[in-house]
Amino acid sequence: MAYQEGESLESWLNKATHPTNRQEDWEYIIGFCDQINKELEGPQIAVKLLVHKIHSPQEWEALQALTVLEACMKNCGRRFHNEIGKYRFLNELIKVVSPKIKRLPFRPVYQV
Repeated sequence: MAYQEGESLESWLNKATHPTNRQEDWEYIIGFCDQINKELEGPQIAVKLLVHKIHSPQEWEALQALTVLEACMKNCGRRFHNEIGKYRFLNELIKVVSPKIKRLPFRPVYQV
């Protein structure tokens, strides 16, 4: 796979987390980090994209997204850290690890 200058964040992340990857693709993971640092709105866009991937029903894609998140924490600096530290992102991570509560349909206690 070849490193492509000027690709969108979404494109980098899709290649870094593609479900058919047999292992982590560090070329695209680092490319994603580099692109975040280049774009003015990079951290905000990247966090939204990562949340979507972390919530993927495909387990391997979600695990790769967590690897990308770890790489971003090590390589993207304060602007990215500030976005990750916001309540919105942390709440999304909590949704991933908290047990699912099955809600029963509402039934009236008394029927007339």
